Amino acid sequence: MVFIPGLVSISFRPISTDNLIAQMKANGLKAVEWGSDVHVPFGNLEAAEKVKKATEEAGILMPEYGSYYEIGVSDKNDIDGIVASARVLGAKVIRLWASNKCRYEMTDEYYAFCVEDAKRICAKYPDMMFCLENHVHSITDEYREALKFLVDVGMPNFRMFWQPNQNRSYEDNCAALKALLPFVYSVHVFSWETVNGKLERYPLAHFRDRWLGYLDILKDSDKENIFLMLEFMHDDKIETLPETAAELLSWLK
Repeated sequence: MVFIPGLVSISFRPISTDNLIAQMKANGLKAVEWGSDVHVPFGNLEAAEKVKKATEEAGILMPEYGSYYEIGVSDKNDIDGIVASARVLGAKVIRLWASNKCRYEMTDEYYAFCVEDAKRICAKYPDMMFCLENHVHSITDEYREALKFLVDVGMPNFRMFWQPNQNRSYEDNCAALKALLPFVYSVHVFSWETVNGKLERYPLAHFRDRWLGYLDILKDSDKENIFLMLEFMHDDKIETLPETAAELLSWLK
């Protein structure tokens, strides 16, 4: 199993696509998840063509497209423009959000509606893979509920990304990753935690030991490769990308 280092483009929304491509290439990052809000707006196929050409010329992979489609919330027709843009990029995987509520905030009827929305999307586009964003304030806030949702949807092209939950302990995050591992396609990488109710964002090296533990778990995946996508520098500065990328690459040696 091979880890492939990359970047989630929304980490630097103000930075142009050409600048981001140059920065990724200079810092040894091999893949990018282009976001559907700024860098490759969904439905703008001309923009997608331009970005695809520049990214391919730099030798950078585009395995996934980061949409903001919220299952059970977004206009159901939005998925058509999202898929169209992903296809132009050549991305076979699209990120979705598992609603905008935790499971305990939902009625059973609304949860069933979300299940049906996810099934509809997967059935309409069987050639694409749809992956949940593993995120607080959604069904994936708690890994048992995330796992149940994946099973309830039950579609072969329905999987998920993973990232540590900043509100939970290292031990809880390890348990979550082990439970969800058969479904994990890609990983978003950062070092965050909530301390006394406040989100603290640290340089990536702060949780190096934790991340090495997560990578040990990921090595048991049956996937041929897993993408490790840097998401947000602790200070949101493009100048911090070189040290952050170097830290990530050091884990893979």
